[in-house]
Amino acid sequence: MRVFSLADLHLGFAVDKPMNIFGSNWQNHPDRIEKNWKATVTESDIVLIPGDISWGMNFNQAEPDLAFLDSLPGRKYISRGNHDYWWSSLRKVSNFVGSSINVLQRNAVDCGPFVLAASKGWNTPLWEGYKASEDAKLYNRELARMEIALKQAAALKKPEQKLVYMMHFPPVINGEPSQFADCLADSGVSLCIYGHLHGSWCEQVNMEYRGVEFLLTSADFLNFKPLDITSEVIS
Repeated sequence: MRVFSLADLHLGFAVDKPMNIFGSNWQNHPDRIEKNWKATVTESDIVLIPGDISWGMNFNQAEPDLAFLDSLPGRKYISRGNHDYWWSSLRKVSNFVGSSINVLQRNAVDCGPFVLAASKGWNTPLWEGYKASEDAKLYNRELARMEIALKQAAALKKPEQKLVYMMHFPPVINGEPSQFADCLADSGVSLCIYGHLHGSWCEQVNMEYRGVEFLLTSADFLNFKPLDITSEVIS
């Protein structure tokens, strides 16, 4: 078994949302994801997907995107991104997605070799566009949700297991750790994967802080190929 990650699939089979308006590298990106995925991932593998899966605004519009994801090899663990407008409650989403897809929403699950926890995150005060009047309440809410997920993870984790966290928003900005990063470090997380960033990236999107390795797994950053993180999550 191997473990991979790929965020920001931005699928939109049922909506008019061509991603190539954000750059020529997005041209026919579902085909590229499918080709690279099938060449890389087997049915015995795990793929972690931290958000922005479908542009659908509801379950009907998201259905072909989730069916496409379900058809790909491997067991998938998904969490919510800021553009997953179709996403509702954990129960409803879990009942809607295919059998190979597992849903996380500010909670934790035992994946065998490791424990996985997840929440969405939010814009941090380190982000240049942060506005306290708009972002502070949501930022603090997501910090509280992270603590809930990490508490569940601590109850599940065995000594021999690593603790992995996935979130959509970046917990580190231009090499600077946010309060999210400190919360993860305080809880003994060894790896945090995230997405959300597109187009241009600073050198520190992949970095280490207080024993936590942070990896950006946005699809365009990875050239639409799932990133093998097996060595980072299995002791």
